[in-house]
Amino acid sequence: MDSPVSTDLWQVAAAFCVFLVLAGHVTLESGLVRAKHSVNAAAKALVQAGLSVLLVWAVGYGLMSVGGNGLMGGGPFFPDTAFASSDLLFMIAVSAAAATILSGPLAERTTLRGYAAVVLIFSTAIAPIVAHWVWAKGADGGGWLNQFGFIDLAGGAVIHVAGGVAALTAAAMIGPRSGRFTDAKRTTVIQSQSFPFAALGVLLLWLGWFGIAAGKAIGIGAPPAAAILVLILAGAAGTTTAFIASQIAPRQITVIQIIHGALAGVVAVAAGAHLFSPLAAVLIGALGAGVAFGGARLVEHAGIDDALGIASVHLFAGGFGIVAVAFAALPPDAGMVGVQAAGLIAICLWSAGLMAAGIAAARLVLQMRVARDDERIGLNVSEHGMTTDVALLVGQMNAVNRYSGSFAYLDADTDGEIGQVAREYNRAVDIFRAQITGVRDQLATTKGELDETHADNVRLAGELTQRDERLEEATREVALLTDQIARALVSMQGLQGLRTGIVRLIGRTFRPPIERLHALALRADASRTPADMDELIEAARDETARLARRLADVIDYAEASTFATPPTLDRTPVDKLISEVNMVHRGRAEAKGVKLRVVWAPDVSGMVISAATLRKIMSELVENAIETTRTGGLVSLLAKRGGPSELIIDVVDSGAGISPGQIAQALDPLTESALAIGDEPGRLGLALVKKLVDIHEGTLTIRSKPGVGTQIRATLKIDALESTARRA
Repeated sequence: MDSPVSTDLWQVAAAFCVFLVLAGHVTLESGLVRAKHSVNAAAKALVQAGLSVLLVWAVGYGLMSVGGNGLMGGGPFFPDTAFASSDLLFMIAVSAAAATILSGPLAERTTLRGYAAVVLIFSTAIAPIVAHWVWAKGADGGGWLNQFGFIDLAGGAVIHVAGGVAALTAAAMIGPRSGRFTDAKRTTVIQSQSFPFAALGVLLLWLGWFGIAAGKAIGIGAPPAAAILVLILAGAAGTTTAFIASQIAPRQITVIQIIHGALAGVVAVAAGAHLFSPLAAVLIGALGAGVAFGGARLVEHAGIDDALGIASVHLFAGGFGIVAVAFAALPPDAGMVGVQAAGLIAICLWSAGLMAAGIAAARLVLQMRVARDDERIGLNVSEHGMTTDVALLVGQMNAVNRYSGSFAYLDADTDGEIGQVAREYNRAVDIFRAQITGVRDQLATTKGELDETHADNVRLAGELTQRDERLEEATREVALLTDQIARALVSMQGLQGLRTGIVRLIGRTFRPPIERLHALALRADASRTPADMDELIEAARDETARLARRLADVIDYAEASTFATPPTLDRTPVDKLISEVNMVHRGRAEAKGVKLRVVWAPDVSGMVISAATLRKIMSELVENAIETTRTGGLVSLLAKRGGPSELIIDVVDSGAGISPGQIAQALDPLTESALAIGDEPGRLGLALVKKLVDIHEGTLTIRSKPGVGTQIRATLKIDALESTARRA
C-alpha cells in the first residue's frame, strides 16, 4: 500500500466513494423537501455536480494546489492529461461533495440560475482558497494555516465549516420561504415528503465521507481503517444521542433531528479522525449532535431559513470538531487551541464575505428568488414545467376551491394511489351532495311552514289592530257627539220664541239614531264573535256619523236663529271664499262622478263679507246639489254682482229635483214632515241657508222640476255686505 501505484488505486477508490456524497445529498434533500419541489432538488444536484466538477478542473484545482503563496495556489489551470492524477480526481470529487452543502439551505425558493451562481462563487472563490490554506503543504507555496499547524484531516473546515457558512450566508440574503416564520417567537415547521428517502441519503453521505477520510488518511500515511472507525462510532453516537433526546423531549427533538444527529456526529470528528480514540470519537460525536441542535436554534432565532437544517449541522458540528482536535491529546496544547480557533474564524469570515459579495453582484444580473406565487405552486412547475401526481391532485382541488361554488369532481382516471384518492374524494362528494340536497329540502319545507305561520300571525295581528282602531274611533266619535250635544243644549238656552219648535226638532232628529245606537250597544254586549263585532262596529260608525251630521245641522241652525243681524266675524274677500268652496267640494264631486263647475265674475273682486256665513251658504247649496245629482251629472256655482247693491249666488244641478210642496217642507225645519230633502232624510241644509240669507236681508229663490234638476239663487244685499265689512 506504500507504493505509488497502490496509493493511486486507494485514492481513486476513495474518489468513487466521495462521489456517493452527491447521490446521498440529492436523496436526502428529495426526502426532506415537499413533493412540489422534488424535481427542482434533483435538477439542482445535477447542475451542481456538472458545474463544480468543471470549475474545479478549470480553476479550483490550480488555486488549491501547492505553489503560488500562502493565500492561493499557482496552478495548473485547465490541466490536461499530462497532469491527470489520483489527487486531481480526489480533489474534484471532494470539491463537488462540498458544494452539495449549498443546496439544502436554499431549497424551495431559489431559481435554478440563482443556485448555479451560488455554486460558481463557492467552487471558484471559497472552497479552493480554503483548501489551499488548510491542505497545501510545503515550505514554499504552502497554505498559511497549514504552515501554522492547523489540522483538518477529512474536511471539517474545508468542507463542512466553509460550506455551512457560505450556505447560511446565501440563505440569509435570499430570505426565508413564505410562511416559514410567522412571528418572532414561533416558527412554522414545513413537513417533508419522505423520511425513508432522507434516511437513505444519510447512509450514502456516511459512505461518501468515509471515502474522504480514507483518501486523506492514505495521503498522510495514516491507517484509513482507524479513521473510518472513528467516523462510524461518532455517527452512531450522534444518532443515539438524538434518539435519547427525542424520547425525553419529543416535542423539541423530532425524527428529523435524528437525521441531523447522525450527520453531526460524523462531521464533528472529520477534522481529527486520525487522532481521536474510539472513546473520544463517541464523546465528540454525542457532543457534536448537541452543538448542532443548539446551533439550529440560533439560526432560527436569527430568522435564517435553513430549509433542511443541514447547513447548521455542518457549521456548528464542524466548528466544534475543529476546536476539539486540540483536545485529542491531554492535556491540550494551548497554542494548538489558538491555531484551530483562529483558523476557524478566518475560514468563517472568508466564506461569509465572499459569498455575500458574490450574491450582491449576482443580483444585479440574475433573479435569485422565485416569485411567491411560483413558490406556492412549486418549483417543479414554475422552474421546470414538470409536475407530479400529488401536485396535479392538489392543483385540481385548488381550482375547485377557487372557481367552483359547490363541490366538484376530480379527475379520477389516473392509475395508482392518486387515482384512488380522487375516486374516494368523488364518492365523498356524492354523499355530501345528497346530504346537502336533503338538508335543503328540509329547510325549504320548514321555511314554507314558517312563512305560512308568519303570514297567519301578521293577518291576525292586522285584524286585531283594525278592530282596536275601529273601537277607538267609535269611542272618539261618541265622545265628540256627546260634546256637540252639550253645546247644542247650551245654545238652546239662548233661543227665544223657538224653544218649543227646536225641542220638537231635536227630539224628532236625534231620537231614532240614538235608539238604534242603544240597540247596537245591547247587541254588541250580547255577542262576542269577531264577525258580529265587525258588523256592529261598522253599523255603529255609520249611525254615529249620521247623528253627528244631524247634530251639526241643528247646532248651526240654532246658532243662526239667535242672530238678529249678521255676526261680526272675520271679513274675507268673496273670491277667496269661492275658491275655498271649490277646493273643498271638488274632491267629493269627483269621487261621486259628478262634474263641478265654479265660476265667478270679475266684478265680485273687492267685495268682503263675514266668512262664516257666506262659506256656510255656498257649502250647503253645493253639498246638497252634489248629493242629489246622479253619476255623470253636472253641478255649477256662479257668483256675480246683480245690481248696484247685490251679490248673486246661483247653484244649478241636474239632479232628481223636488216638488213645490217638498220645497216648503225643506224650508221649515219645525214642521213634522221637514225630513225629505236629499238622499239622507232629516238634513236642515236649505232651512239653514234660508235663515242665513234672511239675516243678510236677502232673498232665496228655488226652481226645481222632478227628474230635470234644481236651481237655487241666493241674493244678498250689497249694503248689508258693506255694513258687515265695516262692523267686522
